[in-house]
Amino acid sequence: MSTDERDALKRIFGNTGFLIAGRATNAICSFVYVAWAVRALGLQQFGVLMLVTTFGAAVSSATHLLSWQPLLHYGTDPFTNGRRAEFSRVLAFCIRADYLSGGVGWLVGTVGVVLFGTYMGWPAADQGAAMLYMLTIAFMNTSWSAGVFRLCNSFWLTMLTDLSGALVRTVGSGIGFFHHFGLDYYLLVWSMTQLVMFISSTALGCMLVRRSGGTSGFSLFARLRPGDAPGIWRFTLSTSCNHLLGSVFNQFGTLLVGGVLGPADAAVYRVSRQIGEGIAKPAQLMMPALYPELIRLREKQDWYGIKRVVLKLFLMIGGFSIVLMGVAMALGNILLTWMLHVHWHGGRSLIMLMLGSAILGLGVVPLEPLLTVIGQVSQVLRGRIIVTLTYLPLVYGMTMAWHLEGAAAAADVAALIMLCICLRPVVAWFRRVAPGRRPVHDDAAPVVVPGSTGAEP
Repeated sequence: MSTDERDALKRIFGNTGFLIAGRATNAICSFVYVAWAVRALGLQQFGVLMLVTTFGAAVSSATHLLSWQPLLHYGTDPFTNGRRAEFSRVLAFCIRADYLSGGVGWLVGTVGVVLFGTYMGWPAADQGAAMLYMLTIAFMNTSWSAGVFRLCNSFWLTMLTDLSGALVRTVGSGIGFFHHFGLDYYLLVWSMTQLVMFISSTALGCMLVRRSGGTSGFSLFARLRPGDAPGIWRFTLSTSCNHLLGSVFNQFGTLLVGGVLGPADAAVYRVSRQIGEGIAKPAQLMMPALYPELIRLREKQDWYGIKRVVLKLFLMIGGFSIVLMGVAMALGNILLTWMLHVHWHGGRSLIMLMLGSAILGLGVVPLEPLLTVIGQVSQVLRGRIIVTLTYLPLVYGMTMAWHLEGAAAAADVAALIMLCICLRPVVAWFRRVAPGRRPVHDDAAPVVVPGSTGAEP
């Protein structure tokens, strides 16, 4: 293995470690604050809390532009090579995209509560509080600052941001539990969590950019010049639509279950899914750490290096998945019972089905960043469209037929389809640009391959 490959894997695992530490703290805290919220509100009211906050997260994902990806894609070269004015214009574009889309999300969420609140199983008395909660969508997205953390290889700042949110939600939920506060209070706690994370990430992002000297005459309203970032709108919309369809898969499934089976079943579905995804989360967190490393290897035109990194990650994820199944068998039902404070019949099988969906999703972890970096994000978007069109009617029909187990099995089918769709173009690309093993001496002149960002051997 070359030095570049070793360094890339070392940074990937090191940065993933920071992300895991932040999410692990959040997961540990979630076992506490979810249990407190269930005991304070009861399963029915807790289900309403989950439906309202899930709807807000779904609208946020549906309307926000994923600005950290264009910041890395177009900002890495000018930032690394000292073209500060150009980087400042790319950064300003990304910040504007976050703030403008946040305002649009707030409007969409408010209208959505008015039009669809009753159909999603929310009591009329709670819809006023739900409408106020939609203000949270305006400051849910911290995408540009996350991009700065990744660009500067400061993933540990993401851990600090996650920690600040987890502490606010845990302390707030504890106060609500001991003082017997109701749904309105817990919606406020969830909203304040997002506000604190927004303030902390924005402050840390500004501090990091200033310290690295990454801005020159920065202005939020500075326009991109011709040649700064050709195709940035198309790239931003493609990656954001891909993220949107992924959120449809993750969030709207819960809303459909709530509409079909009611808030209590939706709470069980949401928490069991949270447990399954939480067990698989350490491997899923490799995806943000992969992007900057793949971009570095792409800029060096090291296609065999990219192939080696992706294959090693695939092997590691396969081994990790076996461990996850054992953990879920041993602890899944115990965690579900403890968090919901009720014993749910068939909880172990439900957790295993949810974990199956998460494990199949792990296979996409190295594939989606690679397809994005080599200019084939349309393949990922195509896969998301196919999966969404398949998943929504499937989860509705299977929920009607087999209740929560049917909803979980529908997620497994959709995840398998997505893995197969992403794997096919990656295998074809490797056969074209990096067939077999790396040659001992590769003196071939680089040629440009359509669909990629740089020159290929």
